[in-house]
Formats: sequence, structure tokens, C-alpha cells
Amino acid sequence: METIHDVLKEKRYCKWCGKPLEETDHGNRKSHPVCASYNKRLRQNEKYKIGNSAKLMIQKNESVAAYLYKIDQQKRGVSHLAALELGLKFNCPTTIREHLNKKIYFFDNYGYSIETVNGATLIYFYHENDLQ
Repeated sequence: METIHDVLKEKRYCKWCGKPLEETDHGNRKSHPVCASYNKRLRQNEKYKIGNSAKLMIQKNESVAAYLYKIDQQKRGVSHLAALELGLKFNCPTTIREHLNKKIYFFDNYGYSIETVNGATLIYFYHENDLQ
């Protein structure tokens, strides 16, 4: 004989694979643990794909900027072409800080400003301590 509990209990299905869930599974469960884990990994890979490439670009630019900062301690500027040849990416995410009426684009600890002097594009590198 069917009880009221049996009548109210619906068959529940996994939202990912569509197969029925075990009747002994928790009532709030919407998917099989394996399906949930697999789909979470897919979502995370997609979500962080852009973040990881931006992080790698920032790390690369930070190391290039640190190197060029040490080379150009006299602040004479580095040619735009030389910075590009060393791998500096100008499409990298930055934060902009104003200092002495200059826009300085910072990655993390190092940043740069761009100026045109006598028709040549020069890049000036800064450490965050230079702005204090």
C-alpha cells in the first residue's frame, strides 16, 4: 500500500546527465557528485582562462620592467622598440597613477610612462618607491 510519503516523493533527475538520482541521496541534491565535480571543473577552467593569461602577462611585464628599471637608473628613457624586443606587452592590465603630471601605468611594483622626445618614443620605468 502506498503511503502519503511515497506519493509526495517525486523521482529526481541529475541536472547534468539527466539520469535519476538515488532515492537515498539528500533531498537538496540536484546532481550526481561526479557530474557536479566535472561540470564545476569545466566552469572554473572557462572562468579563469582569461585571468590566468592576464596574470602571466603581468608577471612577464613586471620582470621586464624591473630589468629595464635597473638598466636605466639615470632616467634617460628606453626606446619603445627595445622594450618591445624584451617582451613588454602594452596591452597588459595596469593601474594608472598620476605623478608630476605624468600618467604612470603600473603592473604591480613597477610601471612605465611613455613620452615622445625629439620624435623618438621613450619609455621611462618606475618603481612604486619612486612615487613616495
